[in-house]
Amino acid sequence: MSDPNKEGKVDKNTLFVRGIPTNASKEQLSDFFSEFAPVKHAIIVTDKAEDSKGFGFVSFTSEDDAVLALAGAKAKKFNKVLLKVDIAKRRERKEKKASGEIAREKPKHDKESIEKRRPRLIVRNLPWSARSSQDLKEVFEKFGNVVDVIIPRKAGGRMSGFAFVTMRKQSGAEAAIAGSKDLKIDGREVQVELALEKEKFLEKKKIETKEESDEEDEDDEEDQEEAEDEDLDDEEDEEEEDHKPNRQTPYCIFIRNLPYDASEETLQEHFEKFGPIKYALPVVDHNTGQAKGTGFVAFKDSEDYEDCLLNAPKPTSNSVLLPDEVSPLYVYQGRVLSIAPAVDRDSAGKLMERNEKKRQEALGKGEKDKRNIYLLHEGRISENSVLANLLTPADLKAREESYKLRVQQLNKNPTLHLSLTRLAIRNLPRAMTEKSLKALGRKAIVEFATELRQGKRNPFSKEELVRSSKHRFEMEGGNFQELLDEATTGQASVTLQKKNKKKGVVLQSKIITEVKGTGEQGRSRGYGFLEYRDHKHALMGLRWLNAHLVTPEEIFEGLNEDEKKSINMEGFSKRRLIVEFAIENAQVVRRRKEKAINFRKESLKRKADEMKKTDEELKAEAKKAEDDKKAEDVRQIIADKRRRKKRQKH
Repeated sequence: MSDPNKEGKVDKNTLFVRGIPTNASKEQLSDFFSEFAPVKHAIIVTDKAEDSKGFGFVSFTSEDDAVLALAGAKAKKFNKVLLKVDIAKRRERKEKKASGEIAREKPKHDKESIEKRRPRLIVRNLPWSARSSQDLKEVFEKFGNVVDVIIPRKAGGRMSGFAFVTMRKQSGAEAAIAGSKDLKIDGREVQVELALEKEKFLEKKKIETKEESDEEDEDDEEDQEEAEDEDLDDEEDEEEEDHKPNRQTPYCIFIRNLPYDASEETLQEHFEKFGPIKYALPVVDHNTGQAKGTGFVAFKDSEDYEDCLLNAPKPTSNSVLLPDEVSPLYVYQGRVLSIAPAVDRDSAGKLMERNEKKRQEALGKGEKDKRNIYLLHEGRISENSVLANLLTPADLKAREESYKLRVQQLNKNPTLHLSLTRLAIRNLPRAMTEKSLKALGRKAIVEFATELRQGKRNPFSKEELVRSSKHRFEMEGGNFQELLDEATTGQASVTLQKKNKKKGVVLQSKIITEVKGTGEQGRSRGYGFLEYRDHKHALMGLRWLNAHLVTPEEIFEGLNEDEKKSINMEGFSKRRLIVEFAIENAQVVRRRKEKAINFRKESLKRKADEMKKTDEELKAEAKKAEDDKKAEDVRQIIADKRRRKKRQKH
C-alpha cells in the first residue's frame, strides 16, 4: 500500500498518527477517532507484505473536527497505547536519485545572504543590575558600530543573565570578542562570543534529541526539522538557557490556572514529582511582560508524560470532583491545575476559537448548538473518578459501551439530538413503578439542593444557569433577549415565576414495559425516562441520581396501601442507576409537540363549548324564571279583581 503522504493528498482535515500497535486494524482506528468527531476515512500504512508500519492517517470532514480529534486523541489511550498525533502536512518530494533513494538534501541558504547577515554577539554572566539596553550599547560602541541590543527577560520580568549585541561589521564583532576578555559590567566579569547561526543551533539540538527521535521514521525527522525551523525566530539563533516550547516537542503538556507569580524553578520542582523534565516555562505576554497564568512542561520520558496527563482532573464545569478530592500532584500553591497535551500553534488557535464559540453558545450569544452534543459527557464516569470506586468493572464497562453507542448514533443520524430536560434511566429495579420513579425524581431535587447548601456539591456555572433560563423561557413562548432586557425592572422574572408555579418539578415519568401477546402490559424492562420542568432541575436530578443505589423504601415511596400490596419484591437486588440525557429524534419531538398542541386546542374547544352550553342554559333558566314571574303576576292580578267583586256584592 502506498503512502498517501508521498502523493501529496493529505491536508489540514487529516491527522498523521504514529505509534499505532501493529495488531490494530483501520476499523479500530476509525472507531477510536469517531469518539471525538465524525471520521471520513482512516488508513494504516503497510509494507509489501501487508504488515503494519505503525503509522497511518485519519481524515475528517472539516478542519475543526480534525483539531478536536487531535486534542482528544492526545489525552486518551488506544489499545493501551498513547498515540502520537499531528496535523498532516503537504510536502514536496525530491525526485529519486539514480540509486532509487529519495534525495534528502536540505535547502541551502543563499551564500550572499549569509555574508550580509549582521554579526551577533551573546554576552553571558550579565549582572541583573544591567537592565538598560542603552548602557550596554555604550559599552560595546568602543569596539565598533552597534546596530541593536536585546536583553531577554524570564517569566514575571526577571532578568535572564545574558544579552545579544548586533554589530554592524564583522571586524567590530571580532574586536569586541578580543577586547572583552577581562571586561566587567557593574563589577561582574562577563563572557562575550559569537552567537551560533541557526543551522548550527538546529544541528546541536538535533544531536541532543537524537535518542528520542531514533524511533521515528526518517520522513518524520525531516518534518520535525522543518517545523523547528519555522518556529525559531531571530532571538533563538543561539544556545540560550531560556527554552521555548516547540510545537513538535515530544511529551509536552500545557497547564492552565497557574499563579501569576509562578517561576521556572518552582514549576520545575513541582512537576519533577512525576519524573525528570526537560524544562518548565510559565507563559509571559510579550506586550505587557506580565504572566498569563499558563505554562508548558516537557517531560523526558513518555511514561511520566502519560502518567501526568491521563490521571489529571478533567477541566469541566460539571465535574463531580471537589477540590479536596483532587490529587496533591495537581494542586499548585492552592490552585487546582488544568492539564492538557500541548499542540502546535495553529491547532491551539483553532481550539481556542472552538472553545470560545462553545462559551458564546452557552451564554446565548453565539450560534445555537441545536443538538446539545456537549451534554454527552454529563454523567459519564471515568475510571479515575471518585464515583468509579463505587461501581463494579462490569458496570463501568456497560457505561463506557453506552457512551460509545450514543456517540455513534449521533454521528450517523443528524436528526438526533440530546434533550435538555428529559433523562434516560437504566438499571431500574423491575419492581419500581412510574409513580415511585416520579417520587424519586422529586427526592433527587430536594437532596441535591440540601447537599449544595452543605457544600458537598459544586454550584452551577453561570453558563448552565443562563442556558436553563433561556430554554425554559423559550419553551413558554417568550423571547429570551426581551427577558434579559427587562431583567433590570424585575418584571420578566416575576412573570416567569408565576408561570412555573402552575407546574410540578417533574413533568412526566415513564417506565418501558414488556408487551405480552395478548396486548396487555407485562413487567418492567428495567429502564425508563424522567422529564423535568427545566434544564437546571434536569441537571440536579441527573447528578444526584447517577450511580445512586435504589433502596426498597424508595420503591414504595409515594404509593398508597393498595399499590404497595401489588408490588412484587421477589428477586429484588440493589442497583446503581445509569442516568444520561435522553437522545431524541427531532421529527418525533415535532410530532409530539403538534399532538400536544392539537390536544390543547381540542381541550380549549370542549371547554368553550361547555361554557357556551352553560350560557344558553342560564339564559333559558332566566327567561323561564321571568316568564314564571309574569304568569304569577297575572294570577295575582286576577285574584285581586275577584276579591274586589266579591266585596262589592256583599
